[in-house]
Amino acid sequence: MMGPAILAIGGLVIALLAGRATPPSTEVVLLPQADGSPSSVVVVSGTARQTLSIPYQRAMVVRGQEPTQDTLDLATVQQAYPALFSAMPPPPEHFILYFEAGGTLLTPASQADLAKVVAAAHQRAGADILVIGHTDAQGDDAANDALSLQRAQQVRQMLLQDPQSVQAELIEARGRGKRQLAVPTADGVAEARNRRVEIFLR
Repeated sequence: MMGPAILAIGGLVIALLAGRATPPSTEVVLLPQADGSPSSVVVVSGTARQTLSIPYQRAMVVRGQEPTQDTLDLATVQQAYPALFSAMPPPPEHFILYFEAGGTLLTPASQADLAKVVAAAHQRAGADILVIGHTDAQGDDAANDALSLQRAQQVRQMLLQDPQSVQAELIEARGRGKRQLAVPTADGVAEARNRRVEIFLR
């Protein structure tokens, strides 16, 4: 009888137990990261270790035996473990809103895009939301740090205007000043694409 099936995404492991309370075997399948970044998981059975580092690699552990390993494909994994896929959380979502120069006023296009963020938050009730503010390379570090945090807090307050979509304790605002420019520029350059807030729903 098949034991637990486990899907691993980086540090996230989702397991569904099948069969007896003490199953004779376990399978672990490594799924790719949503952003394509590398990941791995180590499967330990007694003194034996198997490292899975390629998407859809599978380690099979039978009690009292050395683990074995093979590689599947997405279609095979989805067909073999439908219940596990249905239990997985949705992938993180990423939004960017842009600001007029020197303040906390969203550009007209980003004011319209804010509705998309609210709609996504409504569909993911209970999701953690991280809002990170940024500036362009104009101004000194202290002023940009303050402005970037103000932008993040401004967007946080906008999201909180819809209490059915967002819980205040689940949304965090941070400011990064001009440390993480989306478009690298020399100091003092006003680049509109750097005046932004990034929103991560996860």
